[in-house]
Amino acid sequence: MKLISIKLVCLVFLLSLAAYKDLASYKIKNQLIYLGLLLGILFCTYENGWTGILLGISGAIVPILILFPLFLFKVLGAGDIKLFSVVGCFYGVTYVTHLIWIAFIIAAVISAIHLIKHKNMFFRLQVLVNYIQTISKNKVSSRVGKKIVPYYDIKKDGYEGVIHFSPAILLAVLTVTFILN
Repeated sequence: MKLISIKLVCLVFLLSLAAYKDLASYKIKNQLIYLGLLLGILFCTYENGWTGILLGISGAIVPILILFPLFLFKVLGAGDIKLFSVVGCFYGVTYVTHLIWIAFIIAAVISAIHLIKHKNMFFRLQVLVNYIQTISKNKVSSRVGKKIVPYYDIKKDGYEGVIHFSPAILLAVLTVTFILN
């Protein structure tokens, strides 16, 4: 078996396990993330020598920098951002930035299906409009006082509106690997 195949199998296995855990408990364990980061660094180092460490680390950091604002507004969970970091650690900055776009498109389709299934599309759109109005009333700031106003609040909104992003990340990797290449 080629190295690239082993690398892909490891990544898909980790993402599948993360998606399973996320769907079951709404959490992705940090131990799984640490394992993914370690394996990603090992694969990058094996393929690129010592510069692979820098490639892996930069691939892990870029998703955090790009997606952290979405975490602040509670639009995206920390586990999802960490999963993108694992993918970036395996395949680098360019791959993960493209993958982020594809994962968001897949997540949008999953979200639309979810909204249609639960028959709450208009309610969620109204929540979005209210959120935008709240933000715009505060001088285009996301802060009311000194606190960031989250788009989604589990305590207030419950889990019905939660869209698990980890399956979209897994599907994006599979799409890039088997359909777009």
